Amino acid sequence: MTVDYILTVFITILTVVDPLGIIPVFLPIANKFPSNSRNKLIIKSTLIAFFIGTIFLILGKILFYYLKIEFYSLNMVGGILLFVVGFQMVRSDPRQTISNDDILSEIDDVAVFPLAIPMLSGPGTIATLLMFVSKNNEVSNYSLIFLAMVFAFIVAALVMKYCEFFSRIVGKTGMNIIDKVMGIILCALAVQFIANSIRTYIQTLA
Repeated sequence: MTVDYILTVFITILTVVDPLGIIPVFLPIANKFPSNSRNKLIIKSTLIAFFIGTIFLILGKILFYYLKIEFYSLNMVGGILLFVVGFQMVRSDPRQTISNDDILSEIDDVAVFPLAIPMLSGPGTIATLLMFVSKNNEVSNYSLIFLAMVFAFIVAALVMKYCEFFSRIVGKTGMNIIDKVMGIILCALAVQFIANSIRTYIQTLA
């Protein structure tokens, strides 16, 4: 396991989770809760996202085996999904807020939706975990992906806890710029994943 691969795993998962991109969504929700309830909300949403990610991390390989999905196929699909996520980050404004009281009142548990799903553990995060876990069966690879996931969720939880501070320091324009830069990085990584899967597929035909 090389340093480049370790950095790729950490950077990709952290970029997909996009902690700063959660701020515009979390701020209007946080304003509806007192401080103690807000902390419980952050912990609950993070634990739910962690549980979902862990399930896919554990069962991913079994799913590939029974569906007979090759690594390069998943890498290709994962790259495409990541490119779509990154492209949306580049071309659009930061994630839209959910500030309407009527909308919030219709949501049974905001910790589940929209915080845990799809903000923290959405399709992009799940696809990324499955893509990395499909590479090999080594315990070190699983451990690396798990640590990267935990790290990304912890960063996201800290950002949500201190969202007012980050919002004041970074500002709307700053978050917009950061979101676009992370989108460009994600698009570049996605293209690399797609290129690698095409190369692997050609090698299987040779």
